[in-house]
Amino acid sequence: MLITFEGIDGSGKTTQANRLKDYLESRGLKVHLFREPGGTGAGERIRDILLEYDLDPLTELFLFEASRVELLRVIREALSRGEVVVLDRFTDSTLAYQGYGRGLNLDLVKRLNSLATQGTEAEITFLLDLDPEIALRRAGRKSRFDDPEFLRKVREGYLEIARSCPHRVVVLDASLPEEEVFLKIKDRVDRKLNLS
Repeated sequence: MLITFEGIDGSGKTTQANRLKDYLESRGLKVHLFREPGGTGAGERIRDILLEYDLDPLTELFLFEASRVELLRVIREALSRGEVVVLDRFTDSTLAYQGYGRGLNLDLVKRLNSLATQGTEAEITFLLDLDPEIALRRAGRKSRFDDPEFLRKVREGYLEIARSCPHRVVVLDASLPEEEVFLKIKDRVDRKLNLS
């Protein structure tokens, strides 16, 4: 099973992804946790480029997709062995940030996402929804994406994705206490994996 976590920076997705990995391992499952961009040697180099340079949105898009293609080789191997993959960001991030946020053509982003994934999709996506102002305070650092107006566009993009994919995307209020958010995640995953 592929489980993805989405949300703007500061929403708590990385924390929750780590907690889920630890929980599932405690239940005896083989679990892999990856992040996008990254997760492979080439992917981490691409991540460094994305963080270091102020790039054109189209360049960003191509780099994200290139990293994704490499990572999916590893993910597919794990899934073929019946293992669980937890992924911190996936195609929804690209659509939300480069499409809705940076203004690239949404159909183009979707087509490139589809080309990169070759049909590999998340079974569950947890969208940790949070007001950008709160997220920026939580993140506590400067980044290319620290403009509240930009993050509002990204957040609205995420919520639009959730509305169009209710069978896959579970929207969680990330302003709730960390433990409360995790219990909601745990409950949904327990039911999906028949662990309860």
